[in-house]
Amino acid sequence: YLRGQWTVHRNEPRVSSVWQRCDHIAGQLQKELLLKVAWVRRMESRGIANYPKRFQSAEGCYSHQAVSRGDLRIAMVHKQAVGLTASGEPEAAIYAVDGAVWRCAAETRVDPDELARHSSAGGCQLSLPGPHLPVGERRPLRMDAEGCGRWMPVEFRMCAPELLEDGDEAARATTTTFDVADGRFYGQRVAPAAGTTLPNGCAQLAFFHFQEWKKNWEGSGATTIGIEPLMAPARAGAAPRFSARPRNFTVTSEGIALLAAGRIHHGGRARTGG
Repeated sequence: YLRGQWTVHRNEPRVSSVWQRCDHIAGQLQKELLLKVAWVRRMESRGIANYPKRFQSAEGCYSHQAVSRGDLRIAMVHKQAVGLTASGEPEAAIYAVDGAVWRCAAETRVDPDELARHSSAGGCQLSLPGPHLPVGERRPLRMDAEGCGRWMPVEFRMCAPELLEDGDEAARATTTTFDVADGRFYGQRVAPAAGTTLPNGCAQLAFFHFQEWKKNWEGSGATTIGIEPLMAPARAGAAPRFSARPRNFTVTSEGIALLAAGRIHHGGRARTGG
């Protein structure tokens, strides 16, 4: 869905005005706010502390309205790593090294110095090479309301059964586009471009979405470490702030930790070499 994590918009009126087609955040915003307040007061008057909130996400409506306009070209490309599970068996680790983001399997042996060499090699390329290469022909995708997005109203769901049947790995290797010529979605399988993957399976992405840590920035004590390693040293009487100096770090299901030279990753746990 659009607006969910990161969406680039063309700066022109027909694009920047799409949100106005969603009544609850545009013409009916005042009414929606009054209904939210009335619902809270009603629950409080009954002494109910835990109750379902009146939640109306803009993402579902916004995405649906952008498509239903029929004159906007839309491309959805897998360029981000989504939030890691903060509990259970670790599946992957994220490395932020010298301005580049890498996703590696949890059991992979990782040399941050090697990541740094590849990170610097891909910086500031004015030719803007693409991170993906098309593989085969694009195929039309059906859309229905089943199999995805159950948190949003059914009238806004746009699920692609073919991608769901292909599985997560195949879906991540597919770029989805909306063709204004015939008003249909298409899927194009892609492969990583040279230099964006390493022999050990680590893959470079554009950015990482802190799905779990946005809910729990301070970590949860003994089980996970929050964002403290990324903060600047505290000064007396000063509020915490992010460090102005870029820091290399790793994110696993155990939390966030700074990286130093010689730091490697074994079996889901980060350790520092000699």
